Amino acid sequence: MFETNTYAVLDVEEPIASAVMAIRIRHRDEFRASLPVEITLAGSNGVGEFDPGQAGEDVFPILDAIAAETKPIHASFGPVDRFPGTEIFFLTLQDEQPFHELHRRIASSPIRFKPCPFPYRPHCTLRDRVPISDEEVADLLALEIQGSFVLDTLSVYAMPPPMPLLHRVRLGVSA
Repeated sequence: MFETNTYAVLDVEEPIASAVMAIRIRHRDEFRASLPVEITLAGSNGVGEFDPGQAGEDVFPILDAIAAETKPIHASFGPVDRFPGTEIFFLTLQDEQPFHELHRRIASSPIRFKPCPFPYRPHCTLRDRVPISDEEVADLLALEIQGSFVLDTLSVYAMPPPMPLLHRVRLGVSA
C-alpha cells in the first residue's frame, strides 16, 4: 500500500536538470532543491496523488503498459509563469499536447487517485519559497532555458523528501 503522497512524473535529464536545479538553488528554495527535476503526470494537478488503498504491485504493471505504448517525448521549455494567487513559479512547455495525452491515459486507467481541485497543466516548478521580492519575481519571469530535451523515463516517487523512488520505467520499451 502507498503510505505517503505518491506521484508519477517524467524525469528531466541532464544538462537541463542541472540548469533548473541551479535556478532553485540561486533562489534559495531548499525544498525545491531537495526534489528531482521533473514534470508531474499525476499528483499535484489534474489527478491527485495515488489513492493509498492500492498496492504498488497493482499500480506499477498498469504504468508499465502505458509507458511501453508511449514514445519518448521531445520537449523544450517555454516562458516562466506563475500559478494565479500563489508564489509558485514554473517553466511552461512549448508543446503541452503530448503531456496532456499521457496524463489523460494515466487518469483514465484503473489506477485510483485522490481528488485534486486543479486542472492539469504540465510544468516544471522552479520556486515556491516565500516571501518573494519584486526583484526575485522579475528575475524569475525573465528566465529562459534554451534547448530541447527528451523525456523517456517515468518514475513514481513518494513524498516528503528525500522522495524515495518506488518505481521507474522507460517510455517506449516493452517489458
